[in-house]
Amino acid sequence: MTIKDNNYRNFSNRAPFNNIPAKADEELVPVVLTKEMKETLKPLGFDSENVETWTFPHGKKVPVVSVPNKKGFMDVYMKFFYSEVERYLKRKEEVKSEDLSLDKFLEDIDDEDGNGFDPTGTTALEDEAFLMQVFDMLVADLSAQDENMGKIIRLLSEGFQKKEILDKLDIGKGKTQGYAFIEKTQKIARDIYNSKYRW
Repeated sequence: MTIKDNNYRNFSNRAPFNNIPAKADEELVPVVLTKEMKETLKPLGFDSENVETWTFPHGKKVPVVSVPNKKGFMDVYMKFFYSEVERYLKRKEEVKSEDLSLDKFLEDIDDEDGNGFDPTGTTALEDEAFLMQVFDMLVADLSAQDENMGKIIRLLSEGFQKKEILDKLDIGKGKTQGYAFIEKTQKIARDIYNSKYRW
C-alpha cells in the first residue's frame, strides 16, 4: 500500500504521544499502538488522549500514535509503518480465528517440515521482544544512576500510580520530595530514551 500523496507524509499537525514537540531535526511519524508499544511508551509520558483510530480498507481500524523520528527517512519509515499495520491486522485476525491447544502448540513448534504454526516465530513477536529489550536496557541505565529509578520506571510501566510507588519503595524522601523524585526519574528516562534508543 504505497501512498504518494503528501497528506500521508506530513504528520506535523498531530500531537506527539507524550505531548513533547519534535526537535528541529525530527518529524512526527505514525506508530501502530500495540499493547507492547503502549507499555513501552508509558514511562516516557504516554498520553492516551493522543491515540487516534485510523481506518484502513474494509473498515479495519488500527490504533495509532505519533512519535518523533529523524527527518529524511519518511519514505522508508512509511513502508515500515504499513507493514506494521498489516502485521497488526493479521495478528488481530489470527487471535480471533486461532484456538491452539497446548498439545497442538507443542507439536507445531517441533514440526520439522515447517508446516506447523509457531506463534513464537512471528516477526511481530520479535518486534515485541526487541521493544522489551530496549525497555530493559533503559531500566538498567536508570538503575546504574539510582537503583530506585529503575524500580520506579518498571512500576510505572506495570500501571502503578505514583502514590502506590511511594508506598512500595523506600526512597528515603517525604511525600512531596517523593513525587518530585518520580517526576525527575520520568524526565531522565525520557532523556536517556531520546538520546540512546529513539529510532
